[in-house]
Amino acid sequence: MIVPFFFIVNDIEICFHGMARSGNHAVIDWISSMSQAKVDYWNNVAKCPMKLGFRKKSFLIRSHENRSLAEMSTDPLERYHDLYFGKTGKRFNVLLLRDPFNLFASRLQQQLNQGFNPSSHGFIMGHPRYKYGAHEPETFVEIWKNHAREFLATTSYLQEPKIVINYNRWFLDQDYRKQIASALELHYSDRSINRVVGRDSAGAGSSFDSFDYSGKGSEMKVLERWKKMSDNANYRSLFEDEEVWMLSEQIFGHLPETECLRPEGMTIP
Repeated sequence: MIVPFFFIVNDIEICFHGMARSGNHAVIDWISSMSQAKVDYWNNVAKCPMKLGFRKKSFLIRSHENRSLAEMSTDPLERYHDLYFGKTGKRFNVLLLRDPFNLFASRLQQQLNQGFNPSSHGFIMGHPRYKYGAHEPETFVEIWKNHAREFLATTSYLQEPKIVINYNRWFLDQDYRKQIASALELHYSDRSINRVVGRDSAGAGSSFDSFDYSGKGSEMKVLERWKKMSDNANYRSLFEDEEVWMLSEQIFGHLPETECLRPEGMTIP
């Protein structure tokens, strides 16, 4: 059924923001599994055509990876939302954040898996072909900080209702997942929690384990990835920014043993 853009096209819409390798696809798959309605999922939307008419959708989830929320708030996709996605009945803005130690390790490992970064000089954090790949290390770190500030409500680029998800807690804490499901007005279920996403959908599996933990995803050591990268000079250079440490401490608390990554002489209040 084709609906004019100025009528309600999407009964429910989730605009999902996160960094690549933050567990975006696992969380989106979990959200989708709880929906009673058919879910239309648009992965990592960077651009799409304007339209005057759209197919009616019960539940649209569109994700945006590695995007500055400051820039995203003025992007044409947001300014002219109804012409790109159609009018929405109820919208949620969701921001997922993973701690920097394990996120940066997973992202860098992914690049090594793809044959990038053979040396300790001029390394990248994403394929330069992609416009929003955040391939420069400095850019990747800056966008993580941009997301962390929004998580803490230091900034307010995302409109309410805004739901922020701490990936570490989401992975470990069933009660926390129940709170998120309630905030999204979904009937809680964990039936997809052990699925490793990417074999038949977006996601590409785990940077470290590929699909070795299919069916038992909750057993993966996703909070210990940093240990496998701790001797990598490229990886360690990502933690020379004091604000990364301060934001991480505020959101995730102290992650045991990560102080070995702190540059000599750096002190965190």
